[in-house]
Amino acid sequence: MNDVTFIIPAYNEEKSIENPLKSIADNFPESKIIVVDNNSIDKTLHIALRYGAQILYEFRQGKGHAIKNGFKNIKTKYAVMLDADNTYDPIEAKKLIDLLKKNKADVVLGSRLNGNRENGSISTFNLFGNYLLSLTASLLYSKVSDVCTGYWAFKKEVIDSILENGIDSSGFELEVEMFIKIYQNNFKIIETPIKYRSRLDYPKLNSIEDGWKIFRTLWKYKIMSPNNGTNKYNVTKKAYGRET
Repeated sequence: MNDVTFIIPAYNEEKSIENPLKSIADNFPESKIIVVDNNSIDKTLHIALRYGAQILYEFRQGKGHAIKNGFKNIKTKYAVMLDADNTYDPIEAKKLIDLLKKNKADVVLGSRLNGNRENGSISTFNLFGNYLLSLTASLLYSKVSDVCTGYWAFKKEVIDSILENGIDSSGFELEVEMFIKIYQNNFKIIETPIKYRSRLDYPKLNSIEDGWKIFRTLWKYKIMSPNNGTNKYNVTKKAYGRET
């Protein structure tokens, strides 16, 4: 996959980032890796450099800022975004990218909620919150099972469109903002189930505070452009290669 860039935002991830980086290096040696460091003070950068990653520095704190910085440096035809906390299996990127290369979609979301979740990987409270946020996104925009997933695959033209439209979110509301703007710009989105593992470090997300920001973001863009929410595509679910 020499036409693919993996983009990984990272903030103090020394306990977890080595596993996904090693997996990418072992399984996709021709792919490029960009690690966007968001003010880490541990050994995150040393580990990333060991695996040949390009390091970008983003001093404005927050995942939204880090991804925006990373997107500006994507040169390949495709890109995969995943977190550094070892919850996502990089090997599954091939499944997401294959769907793009077959022109099944412009963006593929890896759905944790439709996939296999390791015991303890997500609390009952957070699971309920993700279902609620995805239901809200489905009612306001288009049916989706896991709007807050951190595992995305994009065609380059989608990333260019996101940058042209601008990224307003600074934190974990990034995913719903991208979902809305991709949908509103008539790109085709599909989902495919993925595995979800327990993290190796403490979570950076505050379930209540960040959950409220995500919920508010879903409504903000609907209120700002109530008539700009019709996409000729609905989000299509893929069950391990079979459309449902």
